Amino acid sequence: MREENVRQILQIVNGKLPEEKVIALKSKLETASDDKVDAIMCASLYNPTHVLLFSVFLGGFGVDRFMIGDAGLGVAKLLFGWVTCGIWPLIDIFISYKKAKEKNFNKLMTLL
Repeated sequence: MREENVRQILQIVNGKLPEEKVIALKSKLETASDDKVDAIMCASLYNPTHVLLFSVFLGGFGVDRFMIGDAGLGVAKLLFGWVTCGIWPLIDIFISYKKAKEKNFNKLMTLL
């Protein structure tokens, strides 16, 4: 892939991927063919900041887990989150933010 396309993709995904995995994505992009550019540019990625905000304000209802595609955990959190006296939603604030970034990285790697 051309260097210009690699730079442009890395700008688009800035902040939406785990920092330690950006180098792995860059090396994978450099070896990928140019026909993958459109698929990567059009990929819908989760915004970790939005996931974090939903986790803080609506996390007790499992909305953050539904947003990132973990419907099973979202239902479990909705039904049984109160059993943990608010500990599960509190811990999940940090987990769901990282999970959104991981899912973005995995989605891009499958497209490549």
